[in-house]
Amino acid sequence: MAYQTQQVTRVLHWLSAFFIIGLLGSGIYMADGNDYALYDWHKAFGVIAFLLVIIRLYHRKDNPWPSSAKGTSHEKYVQYMHQFLLIACVLMPVSGLIYSGLGGFGVDVFGIEVIPSRYNEKAEVLAYNQAGSDLGKAVHYYLGYLMTALVIVHVFAALKHHFIDKDNTLSAMIKAKNTH
Repeated sequence: MAYQTQQVTRVLHWLSAFFIIGLLGSGIYMADGNDYALYDWHKAFGVIAFLLVIIRLYHRKDNPWPSSAKGTSHEKYVQYMHQFLLIACVLMPVSGLIYSGLGGFGVDVFGIEVIPSRYNEKAEVLAYNQAGSDLGKAVHYYLGYLMTALVIVHVFAALKHHFIDKDNTLSAMIKAKNTH
């Protein structure tokens, strides 16, 4: 049973990583280039990533991954880093939903309307709550850069474990060992 639980943990981790890195990259591209062509895809995949993170948090609650830092002087920093990453993984999509939803832009997941858009007869967007949307936008924008930094630190920490510490942290997240 432990083998299957570890497999689920790995799959959830790498699916989350794939979505999050893709969303961060597309978000930075859109924000810095003011390119709106990817917004519908970004929002749809953001909702999917959010659902995946919720599943991952639920799974992690009952199946915590053993920390390689346990008993070391930097154990609490590792715990904080993972907590910050998980909090950011929740706040990013929530702030995006607030930004887009309250701004009247709506959120659509491949044809399924999650939050309705609001347009007038001239096809102009009408915000439900502009101040709330502006706050969501600011949080989403700045948290995107903070989360990018957290992901980079997370990747470098994994590489440090593998190449410098020569422990099995990265190997354990890549390949399962079935002991049965």
